[in-house]
Parts: sequence; structure tokens; C-alpha cells
Amino acid sequence: MQGQGSPHVGRGIACAFVGGVLWGFSGNCAEVLMLDYGLDVLWMTPARMFVAAALFLAVALVRDRARLGALLRDGRTMLRLVAYGIFGVLLMQVTYLYAIQYAGAGTALTLEQLCLLFVLAYVCAKARRLPNKGELAGTAFAAFGVVCIATQGDAANLHAQAAGIAWGVASGLAMALYNILPMEPLERYGTPIVNGVGLLIGAIVCSAFTHPWTYEVDLPPEGWAVFAGLAVVGTFVAYFLYIQGVNDAGPMRASLLACSEPVTGTFVSAIWVGTAISSWDIAGLVSIVVMVFLVVLSGRQGSVEPKADADAAADANDAKPERTAAD
Repeated sequence: MQGQGSPHVGRGIACAFVGGVLWGFSGNCAEVLMLDYGLDVLWMTPARMFVAAALFLAVALVRDRARLGALLRDGRTMLRLVAYGIFGVLLMQVTYLYAIQYAGAGTALTLEQLCLLFVLAYVCAKARRLPNKGELAGTAFAAFGVVCIATQGDAANLHAQAAGIAWGVASGLAMALYNILPMEPLERYGTPIVNGVGLLIGAIVCSAFTHPWTYEVDLPPEGWAVFAGLAVVGTFVAYFLYIQGVNDAGPMRASLLACSEPVTGTFVSAIWVGTAISSWDIAGLVSIVVMVFLVVLSGRQGSVEPKADADAAADANDAKPERTAAD
């Protein structure tokens, strides 16, 4: 596991933050595709995943074909990636969309941030310790910032039916699983392979239920350009950077830094769609910036992630194929 004493914590913090920023951008692309071009979510979700998976696997074939072949012969890790593809990648997207449908975007966004608590509980249980002050403060500032942006200071905006709350809590759990499940495979096989296989599995399972090939898609060139922004920038690049952040800095820091997503979504929406920025948006931004500084500071003083069990780490290293210089 990276994070504890990793020489790449700074890189991981930067990657996780930019990955969250690009996720926010992907939300704006999806909004434009749905509102302006009438693109159906049930087509868009597996399509973006297939495109991103193809790009990841192309990178893996070019730079690390040996480890990709080793993964296909590693049944235990493949089972873990099946769980990651279904319960991390796919479930995260599906539960979030249903939370929006039943409770609205503000409530869904806020409830998704429960992933911070789920990941913190996992990190502390793994290390058999209580949360430290930096973790608690970072979580509090992140949660406050997201709530400011989502509610705009009016708690009534969080009013939701039981189904909406249930889907929102499920989206937070799925986001936590997305952070936790790939940690061991990342150590052995690297970011492109893990992301490519996880996204491909999620896309195949999603397609089995949604049948995207039955949808008629007729986009103008500018519409395809927006879809390219969604699939390439907001999915391929965002997932690449974010999962690299999880690998380098650990799941707790990464999940905190992913709170840059609503900030980006808010400001890109203001520029692109014309949505007004309120004082609550500014307050949320400031709170999240404070959280980023707390996370960076914790990276300098020592990791907030649990130490890996020494024997397990040794076994993983013994079984680990040779790394390429690109990792």
C-alpha cells in the first residue's frame, strides 16, 4: 500500500485533486449532453466507460504488456477487480444518478460525501486507531464546503424522500469502495491496467442491463466534441489521475481531495452554462481550499493512512511482477 512513508505522497495529492477537478468538468459535459442534445444516461454511462477502458488498455498494451498478461493469469486479483468494476466503478455512477433522480442533485452530492466517513472508518479500523485531528478537521471542512455548495444555505434544499436518502447513502458507500477495492491490485499492476480492466468490467455489466446499442444517437460535431470531453478528459484522464492519487497518497487523502469536484462543477457551470455563483459557493470553495491545505500539511508531517501489515506487504512484493519505469 502506498501512502505510509511513500516518496510520492506529493504527487498523489496533486493527482487526486486534479482528478476531482476533472470529475467536476465531466459533470458539466454530461449536463450539456443531456439538456442540449437529449442524450440518454443509459447510453452515455456505458459508452464513456468503454471509451475510457479502451484508452487505458491501449496504454497498458504499449507500456506494460507483460503485467497485463500476468493479471489475466491471476485469478485472485481478477476477482477483486470484478468487485471493483461492479461495486466501485459501476455502482458509484448508478447510485449517484438514482440519488439525483429521487432527491435532487444537491442532496445527492452531499450524501455522496459520506464516503469520507466510510473511508475514514476503514483506515482507522485497518490501523486499529482513532481518527487524528488532521483527519477530523479535513473531513469537517470538506463536508462543510460541499454542504454550502449543495444547499446554498437553505436546509430545505436537502429535503428528500426515503428512497433518495437511501440511494445517496449507497452512493457514498460505492465511492468508498471505489477508493478501497483497487489498493492491492494497484500495488501489483499499476494504474492503467487496474483502471482499464475495472472500467471494462463495469461497462460490460452495465450494457447487459441497459442495452445501449438499442439507442439512436445522432449528435452534431460539437456534440461529439462534448462527449469526447466527457469520455476522454472527464473519465480517462480523471480516473487515471485519481487512482494514481489513491495509490500514492492513500484512500483517505484521495477521497478528501475529490471534494474539488463540486467546486469545479460550480465554476465551470457558471462559465459554460451561465449559472450564477453565490456567496455560498464562495464559502464552499474557501472551506474546500482549507481542507486541501490540511491534507497537504498532513502529507508533510506523516501519512494519515494505515501501515500495511509487514508480512502481507512482503508477500505482495514477492508476488509482484517487475515494474516499468513509467510507474
